[in-house]
Parts: sequence; structure tokens; C-alpha cells
Amino acid sequence: MTPAVQEMAAASFVRDLEASCRFYELLGFGEHPAGSASAPAWSALRQGGYLVLLARTRPTLDIPRLPLLFYFYFDDLDAAIERVRAGGIEVLHQGYPAHALGGEAKVLDPDGNTVLLGQRERSAGRAHQAGPDAAPRSRPPQAPAMPTAGGEPAGGCQVLDIDGRPCGQQAGLRLADSAGDSLWACLDHADEILVTVRGAFIASEMADGISGFRSRRR
Repeated sequence: MTPAVQEMAAASFVRDLEASCRFYELLGFGEHPAGSASAPAWSALRQGGYLVLLARTRPTLDIPRLPLLFYFYFDDLDAAIERVRAGGIEVLHQGYPAHALGGEAKVLDPDGNTVLLGQRERSAGRAHQAGPDAAPRSRPPQAPAMPTAGGEPAGGCQVLDIDGRPCGQQAGLRLADSAGDSLWACLDHADEILVTVRGAFIASEMADGISGFRSRRR
């Protein structure tokens, strides 16, 4: 008999435990008993059946900027946005993608990680918005990614905005999906793709990847 998962906790290493706790409290999480010592310290924050674990280590870990992100769906996105703004958090963009008809907003936590706030269903009485407050969604380029022999991207981010304009940022990650498509993306677009594209994953940084491995075995 397959064991059933009863709960899943999201966890993140943080540089400043107190600042991170204040940030997630703005999202409605309340702190449960925390642990502390001369080396590690941790805090568990809960809202309903959802749990976020924050951990700090000493000496502080050199945390790289990877597309680590949390996605929180709310029943009232406007109220969530108002609350984070009142707490001094900048909302970087808002949009209305298909997976969040009630809206989506992007903020950064104190460690610079992306936190997306969304609302699955459109609020009653509100029409779909696509005005200046709605962020343009991205789409992949028409041509597949063409990395150089060294495995680095042949240019900048290969994700185009929905109006066809190039992103303009430097590519940082090679992404792929289960269908075999791949492209190089900046970290911001990598965040979006990993959350919204089913089956997307971070591909090997080696340019030849599995195909090169197979050719060497022949």
C-alpha cells in the first residue's frame, strides 16, 4: 500500500531570520515555537494547514541567486497586495495569467527570492483586466536555443515578451521540458517558466547534454 502524504512543508535557508519572519507574517503566517542555538536557528510559520520553515546557519551560507520561489494562492489577492505594500514590500509586477485569473503579483523576500502571489478565480464582479497594471506575459522564441560549444548561451535571454519584443536581459539558465524543447532564459523568466510550464526543468549546463553522452558511448 502506497503511503499517503498528509502534509508538505516549504523550507528555505535565510540570512536574517527575524526579517524573513516579518515578511511571511505579512502573508498571514504566524510563528510557532522557534529553535535557536549558537549555530543554527529555525522558525516554523503556519497558516491553516500550510507550513513554511525558515532556517539560518552560522556562519551564514553564501546563498546563490537561483530561481528558488514560493507561490501562494489567496482567496483575496487585492487584500494580500495591500498588506505587503503596507509592510514596505514593493510589488514588482502584476498580471492576469491563465493559471491565476484573479491576478498575480511578484514580490521578493528579504533574501531576494521570488515570491508569487496569485488568485485562481476571478473576483466576483471584476472583469478581466489587461490594462497598464497587467504585466505582459512571455512566450518562448520561435527558434530553439543555440548554445555555444562551451555551454554558454549564444546571446541574451531567448524568451520574448508577448508583444514579440526581446527580453534584453542576460541569459542565466538553460531550461528544458519533457517534450524536448529547450532555451536559455534570464533568472526572472526562468522563475516564470518553472512555475507556469508543466514539465519544465533546469537542464544540464553542458551544451551537448544527453545526446553528447550517447554519441560518446557509440
